[in-house]
Amino acid sequence: MKIIVVGNGIASYTFVTSILKLMEDCRIEVFSQEAFSPYYRARILSLLEDGASVEDLAIKPGINDRRYSLQAVHVDNIDPENKLVYTSDGKTHEYDVLVLANGAEANRLPLPGGRADGIFALRTYDDVYTLRAWLKNHKEKPVVIGGGLLGLEAACEIARCVNTSVTVMESFAWLLPRQLDRDSALYLQHRLENMGVNVLCPVKTSNFLTQNGCVSAVKCDDGFTVPADTVVESVGIRPDIFLALDAGLRCDRGVLVDEHLRTSHEDIYAIGDVAQSVSGIPGQLSAAMDMGRTLASVLSGGQAEYKAGTPSSMLKVSGLDVISLGNVFDRDAEAVVRQDETKREAWFVKDSVLTGAVFIGTRENYAKARSMLGKSFSLQ
Repeated sequence: MKIIVVGNGIASYTFVTSILKLMEDCRIEVFSQEAFSPYYRARILSLLEDGASVEDLAIKPGINDRRYSLQAVHVDNIDPENKLVYTSDGKTHEYDVLVLANGAEANRLPLPGGRADGIFALRTYDDVYTLRAWLKNHKEKPVVIGGGLLGLEAACEIARCVNTSVTVMESFAWLLPRQLDRDSALYLQHRLENMGVNVLCPVKTSNFLTQNGCVSAVKCDDGFTVPADTVVESVGIRPDIFLALDAGLRCDRGVLVDEHLRTSHEDIYAIGDVAQSVSGIPGQLSAAMDMGRTLASVLSGGQAEYKAGTPSSMLKVSGLDVISLGNVFDRDAEAVVRQDETKREAWFVKDSVLTGAVFIGTRENYAKARSMLGKSFSLQ
């Protein structure tokens, strides 16, 4: 079986390493615009530090198998009926199975002034290298728009690497609105402000002010203006569905897949951020890996089905653990909180059942919380 994979992120890597173990009679070609071996895209902001290289982010172990090849080419289009892939080097490639794992692009705010120099959206290592070069001469007033996972990581890395204060602007009422309850977010905000990250929320950006072609400020809907010589937009991702649309595959926000990760064409599958299952767009490392393993099982004759796991997020914000597990937004749940200046634990219990938990500054009880989620629980 010849399998072509479009994309070279964690979903692709997990699928390839899994299928090579499960299926002896296969040949796998991976096409990617990036010439590097698979790397942890979630850690690209560490490249802001001088001397850091994308090779430091490579996923280990590397893939060294005679049945596998990686080609640094762009896929121009797909012919599903004849099972052909056309690449930017003018070549045509036949396949038995095609796997779309080409991920997503960073969203950009469609606002006046939004294409001025000094405004960045970070998705690839090239994006981060470009920002790193810019910051050498523009580091007095950095602003990050978006208080989600990547936005906070960007703010903290800029503050650490450039040794300056950073302003984060979030349109929601608190930081990490998809992961944290309000009180936990306020605790995190206090910790971040002690690290040189100033937080403004809720504020909504209306446009960018410019001077000589460069960004000079961010203007909010209420007229308030935040001076800026560097702006990082962290406002979500947009699944890269254009290749699938052109091939006639069914798409919504992402490429629609069934429980076996099959698209509307029987020999084409989709995994990772480009895929949209019943549970929506994955957007998480663990989900992308689960998809990769599930598809490997399916193609090797197994009966696996993809089911979204328990919502969870684990990140480090300037060395500070921030963990969210389960449902932390149920208003009927009781929050049992343990907190001091170094850590916060919030356990959410409803009808004597643990429904969610948040840990900031500690991961000591994470395993316990994960094992007890959905079960009868009493915090002693």
